[in-house]
Amino acid sequence: MNVPRSKLFLAGDRLDQLAQAMAAGADALSIDLEDAVAEADKVASRDAVARLLRESRLPIQVWVRVNGADSGHLVHDLQALRGAHVDVINLPKAETPGQVEFVHRMLDSLGEVPGRSRAPWIVPTIESARGLRHAADIAAASPRVLALQLGAGDLARSTGITDRTAGLATLRTLLSLAAAEAGVASLDSTAHDVVELAAFEADARAARALGMRGKSCMHASHAAIANLVFAGASRATPP
Repeated sequence: MNVPRSKLFLAGDRLDQLAQAMAAGADALSIDLEDAVAEADKVASRDAVARLLRESRLPIQVWVRVNGADSGHLVHDLQALRGAHVDVINLPKAETPGQVEFVHRMLDSLGEVPGRSRAPWIVPTIESARGLRHAADIAAASPRVLALQLGAGDLARSTGITDRTAGLATLRTLLSLAAAEAGVASLDSTAHDVVELAAFEADARAARALGMRGKSCMHASHAAIANLVFAGASRATPP
């Protein structure tokens, strides 16, 4: 499995938009059970997503962004995905290697899925100063870690960084260095406040120049641009 050049988010409570998201041409589809789903809707969304992915093998790389370790939902999210066709578990707000080790052990208990050669990969998202400080150890905490994902919005807010140019470049560089130390890829976060295509392309090119190998997308129109910008970037699965 390759590290995706583009990863398009789909809210877990908006599965009615699945066909539209699939048509965007992204390398991966990230079904979000975390920030995109209100607390009151999390159980119903989790059940709907798990049912869909047990009954269907989507013709695209499938990620599920579960809820974080401190949310009270993580164990239930992972248990619900038993037997589901999921390629990557995206763990948000990762701050310690132990959180990744816990997900690894949980995935071991989920059992095999017909047609899948191994348990899902894990991609921790780094969204805090603590997580960034431990990023290399987080990436090395499991042989199933495929990449580190930058959560630039929360990371910038939690550190007081407001400079989108130098500040964001610093965060990208530090995450790329941590990922390189652990021998995995680094992936850029979505640009929530960027919609215009030329601005998105410029943002993606800045990320690639600092070692990122792919980018999250909130808008379907951004997927093709990310595919173009990150074409030829190292996409090998870690050993």
